[in-house]
Amino acid sequence: MWRFANVSVRGTSHEKSEKLCQDFSLCTVINGLDGNEVLVAVVSDGAGSAGHSEIGSELACSLFIDEISAYIHAGNDIQNLDRAFYEEWISHFQNEVKVRADAMSLTSRDFACTFLAVVINNSCAVFAQIGDGAIVTNSPEEEDIYNWQFWPQQGEYENTTFFATQTNASEMLQFSMLSGRVCSEVALFTDGLQRLALHYQSQSAHSPFFRPFFKVLRGQSEASSVKFTSSLAAFLESEQVNNRTDDDKSLILATRRKNAPSNDFR
Repeated sequence: MWRFANVSVRGTSHEKSEKLCQDFSLCTVINGLDGNEVLVAVVSDGAGSAGHSEIGSELACSLFIDEISAYIHAGNDIQNLDRAFYEEWISHFQNEVKVRADAMSLTSRDFACTFLAVVINNSCAVFAQIGDGAIVTNSPEEEDIYNWQFWPQQGEYENTTFFATQTNASEMLQFSMLSGRVCSEVALFTDGLQRLALHYQSQSAHSPFFRPFFKVLRGQSEASSVKFTSSLAAFLESEQVNNRTDDDKSLILATRRKNAPSNDFR
């Protein structure tokens, strides 16, 4: 059974400027027609320079969950999720953004946001990403060692990246599918956590960052624990985290491993 949590919290910079949190995240487990569980997780970071990016990030997450749910409930196999599916999803998303932009006399750029998503069942895992942030999974050989799927994308200039709203988003799409039971734990996060969760000098995932979270999550009896989610949000809003990043922060964690119960992230 998958246990999971997703949290998006406002950064201190947006608190000071009284702006909304521009991150959004969703995670769920869908039962396929064959009775097997499918984990679906998606996170999006609205561009700070876009006036309504919080609308874009929420739309990206909700639309992806809706389309994957319809795909699974129609009896389709996750192994048939190819790059073309995601390129078509980008087209649908951009059309939805344009409808909102036209209604508000704005441009699609006003809704700019990144896109990171995973779909995992018992036979394969599918990963997709546009922009910065990262998807991290545990190694099949060493379950307490974590590796990134795609390194965060950087644009032409420092502190710039790519967005699902831009015209060449399909070209920027990073996509991979891994067959078999390739991972039992996965994390998705936006760029507000990159400096904590990734080691830039060695260009690797910082495994000690993830281990305490997963250790606690494995001990949860429920698929989604309100207590765990609240504790995770409190940690992301803590002084020790805010001293290192003033950006909005989103983190999704999911595990199908088990271990002894624990209640301490430290």
